[in-house]
Amino acid sequence: LSLSILLFDQTAKAEDFPRPASLQKDVGFWLKVYTEVTTRQGYIHDAQNLAVIYDRIEIGDSRRKNREKIKQIKKEYAEALHKIANGKRSNLSRNEARVLKLWGAEVSNERLLQAAKDIRFQLGQSNRFKQGVIRSGEWRSYIDSVFADMGLPKELAILPHVESSFNPNAYSRVGAAGLWQFIRATGRRYMTIDYIVDERMDPFAATRAAARLLQHNNEIIHSWPL
Repeated sequence: LSLSILLFDQTAKAEDFPRPASLQKDVGFWLKVYTEVTTRQGYIHDAQNLAVIYDRIEIGDSRRKNREKIKQIKKEYAEALHKIANGKRSNLSRNEARVLKLWGAEVSNERLLQAAKDIRFQLGQSNRFKQGVIRSGEWRSYIDSVFADMGLPKELAILPHVESSFNPNAYSRVGAAGLWQFIRATGRRYMTIDYIVDERMDPFAATRAAARLLQHNNEIIHSWPL
């Protein structure tokens, strides 16, 4: 959600959507993912400290080859982390030098050993996000008007970017469907969903349902970000 707020237009009201300084590294990382690398690229990074990006890599069409490539690169950085944690500080390889610079000379050996277990790959999303921005033009005015009528913060109107990339036909592997990615059980609280009609696939009905759900949730927990 922090990503969604930031991608909107930087105008979120502080009282509704506070942005703690501790989240800035995470927000910066996801901005990179959604604006700087495509689905043919990605980052090798630390899963806990998103400011630590070891490498930016290119991938191809073969999933098997991509998995092998990613696995090998992660292994190389894990080996570099282990070597530095064991005291190596000179005659460093490219990966070792990059690792030491990213973590800083004062990092503890224990933290480096933990980092060796936390290496992750994140696929880029900039091209998908761009396509979503284009698609959003068809639905944003309606979503904005519904949310305004119901008194919802306008920042929530861009949630479909992270739900479906504004694709009304999106269907997930776990059964979430439509622009707002409702699962059946939740959707039936606000829409008709049966073997003949599935209003989750109707962007207008689903938008009204999403607004009601968000409003209901806020009445319970009194927090728009949550």
